[in-house]
Formats: sequence, structure tokens, C-alpha cells
Amino acid sequence: MKDFFKAFGYAWQGIVQTVKTQRNFRFHIAAMVYVTAFSLFYEFTKGEYVLLALTFSSVISAELINTAIEAAVDLFSPEHHKIAKLAKDAAAGAVLVTAIFAVAVGVLLFGDIDVIKEIFRYYGSHIPALVGLICSFGLAWVFVFMPPKK
Repeated sequence: MKDFFKAFGYAWQGIVQTVKTQRNFRFHIAAMVYVTAFSLFYEFTKGEYVLLALTFSSVISAELINTAIEAAVDLFSPEHHKIAKLAKDAAAGAVLVTAIFAVAVGVLLFGDIDVIKEIFRYYGSHIPALVGLICSFGLAWVFVFMPPKK
């Protein structure tokens, strides 16, 4: 049983290490936070929230798998090699496919122009909320573009 719970610790370490070293992973986390926050302006059904959660998890999982593949390829083929490049490019392509799917889901779920106008009206009339949003963008920028920790 102890080994079972140890495995969760190792998995968590993999996520934390990916946050520390992968800018694109941090970007996807920041995007998830904003998408979740803006979803509160919509009257999504449970099914739509499930779709969002599945979309989030597919993008995050693809990023984790991409990171694992890149690390393994770098370990076993530190010099430039055509097959190593193919493996890394294909893994990155998987992330791109999931990210494009995520954008398509976002457009479908968040494309209601009336709600978008309501969001602008809300932030236009609630200056503290607007300031908070702008500050959060600054924090997100720092989070996404902080130098990687090796």
C-alpha cells in the first residue's frame, strides 16, 4: 500500500518539475485559470463543464507526455539525430492537435457575443475588478515567462 501512495508522489513530482521547466505547460495552466474564471459569466450545463474539464485534461496530459518524450529522447540521444527529431516533433504535434481542439471547444462554448458584451460591461463598470484582472495578467505573464528551473 505504501508503494501505491509513493507512486502519487512521483506523479506529483513530474507535474511540479514540468511546471518549473516548461513554459508552454505554464501557459496552458494560466489559460485554464482564465477560461474557468470567465466560464462563470456563462450558464454552462454540467455537460459543458465536463467538456471543459476533458479539454483541459487532454491538453495538460499531452504537454506532460511531450515533456516525458523530449526528456527521454535527450537522455538517449543528446546529439542531433533525424529519428530523435521525428520523435520530439511528433510529440509536439500531439500537443498542437490537442491545443487546436481546445481552441475549437472554446470558440463553441464561449462564442456567445451577448455574454462577451456582458463581460466587457462588467469590467467597464467595476473598476476594482478590472484592476484585479489587469494585475492577474501581469502575474500570469511572470508565471508563464519566468526562466526555467533546471
